[in-house]
Amino acid sequence: MKSMKIAVIPGDGIGVEVMEAALHVLDSLDMEFEFMEADAGDACLERTGTALPEETLEVVGESRATLFGAAGESAADVIVRLRREFDLFANLRPVKSLPGVPCL
Repeated sequence: MKSMKIAVIPGDGIGVEVMEAALHVLDSLDMEFEFMEADAGDACLERTGTALPEETLEVVGESRATLFGAAGESAADVIVRLRREFDLFANLRPVKSLPGVPCL
C-alpha cells in the first residue's frame, strides 16, 4: 500500500499538544502515512521573521492532506494565506446535537 503524505503544522500553544494526540490516533490505524512536519505561527514568526515560510507552503503543496494545530496572534495571517495559496473556500465547523443535552 502506498503511503499518504500528510503535512503536519503544530503551530503554537495547544496546537503542539493537540497534534501529538492526533498523530497518535493516526499511528494506531492500519494505514501508511508519511508525516511531513512544517512550521507556522507566532514562534515561527519570532524565529524566522515570517508566520508562514515558503518551505511550509512547499510541504503543504506536496501533501495529500494537512493537519494544522493552532496559531496565536498570527493565526489570521497563516490561515488566510493557506486558503488563498491553495484555493480553499470553505471553513467547515461541524455541529452535532446530542440527545438529552440542552442546546440553543
